[in-house]
Amino acid sequence: MKVNGQEFITIQEMAKKLGVSPNTVKQRLFQHSIKPVSKDALYDLSALDAIKNTTMGRPKKTPVADKGKSAKKPARGKKP
Repeated sequence: MKVNGQEFITIQEMAKKLGVSPNTVKQRLFQHSIKPVSKDALYDLSALDAIKNTTMGRPKKTPVADKGKSAKKPARGKKP
């Protein structure tokens, strides 16, 4: 959508381009602290680029380097 010669995009349009739900787009915009430019919920095109590769949730666990010791704890009540 063009307004005064500038290009803007709505949440619905972003959802269609990204292939996700509008609620997901809202969450990603909130996560990046991106506010709408107007009360009509128009966002700058840079907002789409900012949320394009955003992942939600906890980060994946990275494997711990094995230091040659067993990660297993001794059984309760037994002395090592």
